[in-house]
Amino acid sequence: MLKYRQAVPSDAQLIIDLHVSMSQRTYAHILPETYLKDVLPAEKQQLWEMRCAALPSSDHLIIIACEGTQIAGFCCFVFNEETEFGTYLHNLYVSPSFQGKGVAKSLLREALSVFDDPRKDLPVHLVAFAKNTGATAVYDRLGGRVIETRTVERAGNPAVELVRYQWPTAHVLLEKLAG
Repeated sequence: MLKYRQAVPSDAQLIIDLHVSMSQRTYAHILPETYLKDVLPAEKQQLWEMRCAALPSSDHLIIIACEGTQIAGFCCFVFNEETEFGTYLHNLYVSPSFQGKGVAKSLLREALSVFDDPRKDLPVHLVAFAKNTGATAVYDRLGGRVIETRTVERAGNPAVELVRYQWPTAHVLLEKLAG
């Protein structure tokens, strides 16, 4: 049975391993293999060690889904980046063996329920690769509205198209998750 909880510092390696493996799998047709293999793991190691070392944090909220000692998925909301669009859902990853079982929706519900009342009144947004059609289909089904499309180059990689989804408030996204 899955349990959902806020991450603690000792969860860092579980989150890193899932983030790296899912990125390598999901973005294989979007980003260069050399980047995914040689650069991305170190980037994610640094990111998650920093984020998890600061837990609990007023800057971000990380919710994980676990079955025993195995991580099924995680989501991370960042409260101090791109605030002009609302609250930023920076990461949402679910292990392949748990996909299609409602884990992503449950992670989002758990995280959004932790928000204080003023934050629930703010928009929620995320950025996804346009070619990540599995993810964009989920955001479309959840009623996310594309408010921005842009092309970016990062870490010396070829340009990729990104789309920004937004929900008017966290309350609205919670309603969509319940439906």
